[in-house]
This record gives sequence, structure tokens and C-alpha cells, in this order.
Amino acid sequence: MDFYTVFSYVSLPFLLVALVYAWKYESSRYFLLLLTFIEIIDTALYKVSYTWTTHLYLYNMGMCLLFLVPIIYRNRIAYALHRFTGWPFFLRVYENHHFSVQEIGLILLGLIDFALAAFNYLEVWLYKFYVTDGWIMSNDVRNFILITLNILMCCGLLTYVFKTPDRERFYKEHGDSFATDPTE
Repeated sequence: MDFYTVFSYVSLPFLLVALVYAWKYESSRYFLLLLTFIEIIDTALYKVSYTWTTHLYLYNMGMCLLFLVPIIYRNRIAYALHRFTGWPFFLRVYENHHFSVQEIGLILLGLIDFALAAFNYLEVWLYKFYVTDGWIMSNDVRNFILITLNILMCCGLLTYVFKTPDRERFYKEHGDSFATDPTE
């Protein structure tokens, strides 16, 4: 295994440690469980996706979008799971959902990763159809950007997890009154 392959697997153990740390906070536990589920899917399909050669970057774009789903739609997912299962856990998560700054950062990182994969996918097709003679972005540059994005994602998750107790305490003390205009 090369350095880049080893580094691509670092997210799953990191998410598991974050999950253990934030286990007692339901909203964070639910969020991290969703992200861990997506990461397990990505890890399971990692070797298979590399056999797709041309469409590897299309797979990467799909995984980027799949990574964004639990961040953007986790409130709706929790409500749908509550309606489907009737478990009060999902209702509590739905009612106590609050968007954090770190989640917005993770969305931004996911969008950058998606744009990079889309650029690489376009580049592959331009090369295959003899529009370009070489690669605009070499694999070394792409891998460096991906590792940087992975490190930033881990830092964002680390910040999210360590800020969870303060965020939960803030919402218990202040409720939602600060977030909505009572005149609406």
C-alpha cells in the first residue's frame, strides 16, 4: 500500500473515535453514525471503484454527494426514520437539530472535492477523445489536494466533536428563541 491509499482509510477510525467521544449527545451521535455509515460504504467500495478506470471520478462525485446527504438532510432523514420506525430517538434528534459552523465547513469541503472529481472526470474524457495531449492536473497535485481536504475534514470533525458539549449546553439554556423571529 502506498501513502495515499493508507491515508484514504484514516477517516473511518477517526469517525469511530469521535463517535465514542460524543456518544452521550444524541444529535452528534446520530450525525456521526450517518457519516460513519457513508464512510463504511466508501471503504467497502474502494478497491472496486479503482477497477472502473475512466469512471472512477464519477464514482468519486457520487460519494461526495452521498457524503453531503447526512449533513444537509439529516433532519429530514431523522423525521422519516421516526415515521418509519416510531422510535422516539429519531424524534428527539429531529426536534433538537441545530446546524453548526463545522457542518457548513464540511459541506464546503465536500463541494470542493466534488468539483475536483468533476474536473478530473472531464479531463479524462478530453484525453480519451484526443482533445488534450496530456493531463492538466497531475495525480501528484490531485492527491495532495485530496489529502489536504481529508486533513481539513478530520479537523472539522474534531472541532465539531469537541464543541458538542458547549453547543448542547447553549441550546438547553437558550432554546430556539434566538434563531427565529417571534413576529413571523
